Amino acid sequence: MVVFQRLLVLCVALVPFSAFGLADWQQPTPEELKMASDPAAPNAPAVYLFREETVVDDYHMHSMYARIKILTEKGKEMFSDIEIPYEATNFSITDVAGRTIHADGTVVPLTTKPIDKLVVKSGKYKVMEKVFSMPDVQVGSILEYRWKLRYDDNHFSSPAWYIAQPVFVHKAHYHFSPTKSSVTIIHTEHGHQDVVNSLGYTFSLPSGGKVMEVRDGYDLNVENIPALPDEDFMPPFRSLSYRVIFYYSPWRTADEYWRNQGKYWSKDFDHFANPSGKIHGAVQQIVSPGDTDQQKVEKIYAAIMKLENTSFTRTHSAEENKAEGLKVKNADDIWEQKRGTADEITRLFIAMVRASGLKAYGMTVVDRDKNVLQTGYLDWDQLDDELAIVPIGGKEIFFDPGQRYCEFGKLHWKHTMANGVRQTDNGTLIAITPPLTYKDNQTDRIADLGLDPDGKLHGFIRLTMTGTEALSWRHAALESDEEEVKKDFEDDLRRRMPPGVEIKTNHFVGLIDYSAPLLVQVDVSGTLGTSTGKRVFLPAVFFEASAKPLFVQEKRENPIDLHYPFTVHDQVTLALPPGMTAESVPKENSVPFSPFADYIAKFAMQGNTYAYGRLLRLANPFYKVTEYSDLRSFYQKTNADDQVQVVLKAGAAPTTAAVPSGK
Repeated sequence: MVVFQRLLVLCVALVPFSAFGLADWQQPTPEELKMASDPAAPNAPAVYLFREETVVDDYHMHSMYARIKILTEKGKEMFSDIEIPYEATNFSITDVAGRTIHADGTVVPLTTKPIDKLVVKSGKYKVMEKVFSMPDVQVGSILEYRWKLRYDDNHFSSPAWYIAQPVFVHKAHYHFSPTKSSVTIIHTEHGHQDVVNSLGYTFSLPSGGKVMEVRDGYDLNVENIPALPDEDFMPPFRSLSYRVIFYYSPWRTADEYWRNQGKYWSKDFDHFANPSGKIHGAVQQIVSPGDTDQQKVEKIYAAIMKLENTSFTRTHSAEENKAEGLKVKNADDIWEQKRGTADEITRLFIAMVRASGLKAYGMTVVDRDKNVLQTGYLDWDQLDDELAIVPIGGKEIFFDPGQRYCEFGKLHWKHTMANGVRQTDNGTLIAITPPLTYKDNQTDRIADLGLDPDGKLHGFIRLTMTGTEALSWRHAALESDEEEVKKDFEDDLRRRMPPGVEIKTNHFVGLIDYSAPLLVQVDVSGTLGTSTGKRVFLPAVFFEASAKPLFVQEKRENPIDLHYPFTVHDQVTLALPPGMTAESVPKENSVPFSPFADYIAKFAMQGNTYAYGRLLRLANPFYKVTEYSDLRSFYQKTNADDQVQVVLKAGAAPTTAAVPSGK
């Protein structure tokens, strides 16, 4: 059941698909054939005319059906190729059929056979994609396709209906016939529960939408469902979209479920992280008798960070481990083989901290980049990753040892302000992780540049990063070699550089050292600015000269999630050619957005050197729709200030204030 729920969510999230229970194709109406746009969804690339999903659990089958009208080239691109992910060990896709109906009524049937593509393979677990291309798709066509997902007799399925799709849905029908074996039903809405039995569902539906109990199960009909929102910096769409999620559970209330499942998880966690004699011996070799609690944990964390984290390198199959004589039953095994998954390494860290004589607790949380914990949905698989909590000096410190190279005492941003279940001295409880601050994620960008008389630029950039930015590049280095990381870093930096500037990553310092800031040295060449007669126009703000403005849309429909707070501090000096001076230098700019953010930029000429300092701090990454106008105004002003120019000309150089720091 767990595997199927994960798979079904994956299908809905990635593929514009539906299910069907119809034996025959539907005949298009003249109006549908002639449709060139849709008043109900102006500027839509395509629309669902109808979609249907039927689940009959005792028959071990999901049936899927869709009718889609293609309105633009973008819609043609979206729906021409259909990809259906499925877990291949216990599931299969059958009865694939389809046809394309042109605007003149011509019918082109699907005649090619779908192909299977491997997506993920880990031991016996294997995810495939059934892929097929709709025939002769044109703007104005109606696409009609259907298929069935079958699963073996040892599985129950509880569907997750995500009602909103990437495009507008005119009509949709959903039906679920649960197994006739002994089950119960729990209806949940907004945390309220009316206990009847042990099959349950949680839902969020548009006004008028209602799940109906019918003779053989549950029915839902919906109409005129807007497309999924497509805005920058959205929270996970699953936490916002219309949905009905069914589940089988032996527990009668959410409180009972999370309390009991938490107890089972905690027992398994402690069994794995029980510090044995071997772990005690290893810890005695790592820490010293006179170490403080802080020093003990730092040394253990450093030892853990040296292990191979297979969640970031390569998961070793059961066959490989067996061939090497390796097993994974507890923390001893991970320490002995010097490798493990992210969660296994986290559990080993806790075992070693406990062996040092300190308390340590485990916590399992959602990945905030993908989901928000729905406590009314009784499914433990909402929780993705495990963390560690260690009381030090009277304060609980949260650790993320499963995130390779994560800094001591910090969390990956996707694990901050994330709900989950944690251990306590008295059992388990639902809790939330602490946030990061703008001081935890800091980037300092220093540029020392020179401009030759012929307009050629030379110099270097030195970037120093701590927190999230540093961690992201360290993780990138785990997935590819350093030369590839250098190229990716250049591409990321180049998008912000002025036109004509060329950059080349010279070297990294600290790419595999989480305990120090990550330093990147970049060589600079090319040209800078434009010349008109005796004047030269230069971008006053070097690092953001070509940055695309954020939040250009006047209106916003969804909350904003900027992921994490941060600080960016720039210090740039530019030595000008002999005889060249500044005709005009921008004035100091300051854009307050208290208490959420601030921006300061200072500009100056000192002798023959132009310099500026810039500081951008974001303290709050979350904003309501009602706060969008102020957030947008802040970014519009900072972007405008980042586009100011310096005007240079030949003449005597004035003496002004010292080089600004931006602080």
